[in-house]
Amino acid sequence: MLIWISLLSLYSFAHAEIIPWKEDIPNSLQPFQNNPQLLASLAQNRIVIYAHPTRRTAVPTSKNPNPSVSFHSSAIVLPVSAANIEKTLTHYEQYVGLFPQLKSAKILSKNAQATQVKYRVSIPTPVPVLNFNEDIIFQHQLGKNSLASIVIDAPIPYAIGKFEWFSLGENKTLLTLTQWGDLNQPKGFLISKILNALPEVKMGIPAGTNAFILESLRKRFSSDKVTALKPGQFPNEALSKAQLDKIAQISQSSNRPFTLIHLPSAVPYQHGPETMRFVTTYQYNAQKPQALQKWTQPKAYQTLFPRQIKSIQTTTLDNKTQSADIKASVGLGVITIPFHFKMNFSFPKPTENLFYANGGDLKYLKGQMQFNPHAQGTLLKMSTAMKIDAQAPFLLRIARSLPYHEVLPTVGANAVFMTKLSTAK
Repeated sequence: MLIWISLLSLYSFAHAEIIPWKEDIPNSLQPFQNNPQLLASLAQNRIVIYAHPTRRTAVPTSKNPNPSVSFHSSAIVLPVSAANIEKTLTHYEQYVGLFPQLKSAKILSKNAQATQVKYRVSIPTPVPVLNFNEDIIFQHQLGKNSLASIVIDAPIPYAIGKFEWFSLGENKTLLTLTQWGDLNQPKGFLISKILNALPEVKMGIPAGTNAFILESLRKRFSSDKVTALKPGQFPNEALSKAQLDKIAQISQSSNRPFTLIHLPSAVPYQHGPETMRFVTTYQYNAQKPQALQKWTQPKAYQTLFPRQIKSIQTTTLDNKTQSADIKASVGLGVITIPFHFKMNFSFPKPTENLFYANGGDLKYLKGQMQFNPHAQGTLLKMSTAMKIDAQAPFLLRIARSLPYHEVLPTVGANAVFMTKLSTAK
């Protein structure tokens, strides 16, 4: 459901007149000493998502025109020129075919400062009550190597964002997106119901929305390169100590997770390899690893999600692994989705676990969680891949009708889990 809300928060905006607006959105490179190469070397061939410290900005459409907000940035290195990126992002009518679920785009008005574009968005699902079909309007403003956008009225009524692009040489460009949307003042009936029933979803929407947009652009300009993994193997982050220090610093200053979205991997199963997308999420915590090691145990997860997890039954096996039978239910205000997970957990260290699905509603799920000492505290690391198969229960298959269902739910789930863990006692 995170993926659906992310799309809705991105797309659901109503009609607007061009308004005067001087964008005040932070430079995506601020945490990297304004050096695009530093961010590009960390990103490599991945999508990177991170947050900025809370700051004030300009939202003239709001009753509070200078709110204090938390921006999220994302970044990707694309094998095209900066000129090609600008051309793609400023040909608004060609967004159809670039962003999934966008059915039409029409320029309504234009002046020297801004362009107003009406888009038609259709998000079908197997459950009609969750379908979304709307005309929406963005106001876009082109700057130097940047494109800023603002929305006027919507179920998520206040939102702003900015693309920036930085040339890294011939046919190599760092593209970033920095955005914020107010999820605390929803107007639409459906989205209000969902956010009120499942407030935790707000923790994953910023990362999910950023991932959706950059994944669309990645697919336009890059081809998938699938890496074959051995049994028990995870993608190699190939990060230096300086880069891990930077990740910890950004997470600590923003008090939010830092995410890496990997290219597809071929994960071995008994029936053959399954193509899956791993997402690695980091979060700095001021506590020592020993104080956090209880969160490696599956029984503890009910403490993090008491409203959703109804029961967890664990059995210790001969090799000191645990099997966990987890029953959960997610109420969305208009529909309730039950889940039944069967998981296997192992513990290579007291501050580490490995887990995978061995039955239940979710057939393809694999991950690892580590609590590594860093500076005076801990740098939490969670790597997860999850895929909903075609034989999953009907309500769980709702996500398969949405774009990038093999990666966006994992991005959001990791962000929610790490954010909850950072405030847990």
